[in-house]
Amino acid sequence: MKTRTAGMKTQRGFTLIELMTSVTIMVVCIGFIAQVLIKQSQASSSQSLQRDLEESGRLALLEIARNVRLAGYGITPVAAFDFDRYACTAPGTATTCNGGTGRRDRVDGPDELVLSYRDPNFSRVISSVTSSQVNFATPLKVAIPANSVIELVASGGKVTYLLVSSAAAVGDTRIAYTTLPTTTPSAGYYTPSTTADASYVGANVTLVTRVRYFVANDTDGVPSLFKERGRGNELLYRGIEDVQYTFDIAQPPAGSSFASTTPPAACAGTNSWTFGACTGTVGQPLETATPPDWQNDSYDSANRYTAHPANIRSVNITIVARSTRASPDGAGDPLPALGNRPARAADKFKRTVLQMSEQPMNLLTRQFFQPLVISGPADGNVGGG
Repeated sequence: MKTRTAGMKTQRGFTLIELMTSVTIMVVCIGFIAQVLIKQSQASSSQSLQRDLEESGRLALLEIARNVRLAGYGITPVAAFDFDRYACTAPGTATTCNGGTGRRDRVDGPDELVLSYRDPNFSRVISSVTSSQVNFATPLKVAIPANSVIELVASGGKVTYLLVSSAAAVGDTRIAYTTLPTTTPSAGYYTPSTTADASYVGANVTLVTRVRYFVANDTDGVPSLFKERGRGNELLYRGIEDVQYTFDIAQPPAGSSFASTTPPAACAGTNSWTFGACTGTVGQPLETATPPDWQNDSYDSANRYTAHPANIRSVNITIVARSTRASPDGAGDPLPALGNRPARAADKFKRTVLQMSEQPMNLLTRQFFQPLVISGPADGNVGGG
């Protein structure tokens, strides 16, 4: 018979059921806390992805819009936009552009954009000229690649466009050139030229900037926006999955003598002043349309209302920015129909759509811009090249 000493309590531990209950409660609590932490981490990662893609998209939009504003600056408006020559495998054939996969405007992939303007930071006064090169006194501060376009501008608006035949290095005081071909030159829609003559001594030689924007995968497979200016492809912004452009052509205003002008056939079987906006149908301004005589035609002229690119009055830019990696929770975003691209179902990537409309006001000019000649040393350099 067991006895119990007075004043002492019976000692006992947890039963197995109590222990298992406690462990179960602890596991449930830890699991709940872990799920909260995981969700918070996923939310933080998703927010970071969203911020990054929105920033890339916004910067890409501003980059393209800035150059659209410059399109046609200091050059013939006929060459401001190029839809079938520059960077096309068969210049003059629109279906060989955009990486050889189709026209600049595509319904099965990103559009590309090619535009030109005079470099506002480059000008030299010509000291002498031959049938193959122009010379100037002030050395170059930047290299000029072969196949660049230069523009010779003399007083009175006399202009010649030439093609750089061999690269000019920093420090050179000459640019070797050749004339532009008279048929479908790959350089673009610059007036076919003859060799420069003595009348250009004392005139300005300026540099034409040609910019091509396109979307392609970078080295690790992320879709990105690239820029090409004859110096190789330049990666601008990662995570740019798609760019769509639509082009508004000049319309006759109220009271115009041409108010009844029929809109161009921007889509198959459809007359519209906007190209590239019909879902599933390729549409871009027509280089074969009648161009305006930009110096002699009045602002209210029949030639101002054709489908020619020189009559573009606004460029509507739509950018799709995509996260550079799949969303942590596997939930991605769908895409609505954009431009002439059909809608697409959601996948595992976050996306945002940004849009802007920009006006290339230089296409409305009727006077030729004369580059500045700095007093003192006759270098005509306005701050760069």
